[in-house]
Amino acid sequence: MKKILLLATTLIGLTVMLSSCGNKDPYIAVVSKGFQHKFWVTVRDGAEAAAKQNGVKISFVGPETESDSKIQQDLLDSEINKNPDAIAFAAVTGDFTEQIKRIKEKNIPLIGFDSGILPDQAQGAVLATASTDNRAAAAIVADKMFEALKTRIAAFTSDNKAKIAVLQLDNSDTGIGRAEGFVKRFTELADGDAATAGKYALQVIVPTTQNEADIANEVNALRGKSVLGIYLSNEAMARGFLVVYKSAEAGAANTIVGDAQDGGDLVVMGFDSGKPQLDAIRNGIIQGSVTQDPYSIGFQAVTLAYKASKGESVSNIDTGAKWYDKTNIDDPEIAKLLYE
Repeated sequence: MKKILLLATTLIGLTVMLSSCGNKDPYIAVVSKGFQHKFWVTVRDGAEAAAKQNGVKISFVGPETESDSKIQQDLLDSEINKNPDAIAFAAVTGDFTEQIKRIKEKNIPLIGFDSGILPDQAQGAVLATASTDNRAAAAIVADKMFEALKTRIAAFTSDNKAKIAVLQLDNSDTGIGRAEGFVKRFTELADGDAATAGKYALQVIVPTTQNEADIANEVNALRGKSVLGIYLSNEAMARGFLVVYKSAEAGAANTIVGDAQDGGDLVVMGFDSGKPQLDAIRNGIIQGSVTQDPYSIGFQAVTLAYKASKGESVSNIDTGAKWYDKTNIDDPEIAKLLYE
């Protein structure tokens, strides 16, 4: 395995070249949304493992930040010019219509991963995507939330319903999926239990932006025993929540203790990780969260690209998600999926 660092005027990127059988090995270009954040480092690790397993060589490049759409366009153009056997691409927010058009013209198999490629830009070129099924992952949180709250919900009535707040990160496909997946599953569980049916209400809130201040404003409105539980659908929602609610042990004025609708403690659960959320889970402020599997995202992206390069039929793959809380947060299999 050889690792080659590429230095460009606009980017210090990491390109990993894997080769086991000489220059005739298939070459797969992996264009990521980033390369420095631990999430993308873990995606790269999975991509490397798949390349080694399948006897191919890959490049792994990405912009310094996920807002650098122009840099990612340039990186993708550069990889297209190399005429790879396949391309795996996770697009940042931006317009990649011209790049996708070139990929189609060159008949290069294209695989999406993570957030993939927007449908209105894909032009039918994307053969498959390796990504987290956000609805299924959110349903895991709903299972945990209902289990934690069902006895307390049962004490409410149809005239005085228990309220659960859902902080939806935005109106993107990801944001909608993470909210709808939770709402659908929680509703199934609560309506299917005679003790809780008709005694709850779900409130979906979409903050103006993902800035901590805007999220904190929405969370502030939930203080004062107005809700029983809160679902935080990404790392940013957790950070905003933690601006408002701090641990009682730290002596902060705002605490989850005794601030729930029934006078008990708020039940709060999240999605993704990040140091503030990890610390809050260890301290019992947030009961747990669901994490994506970035290693699997990278592994499956390269595996799909390799199969597509051989003309094999491919289809979308759900790379899975795992629940974690203070009981398993430091387990090796969970810890490798988390980032600070």
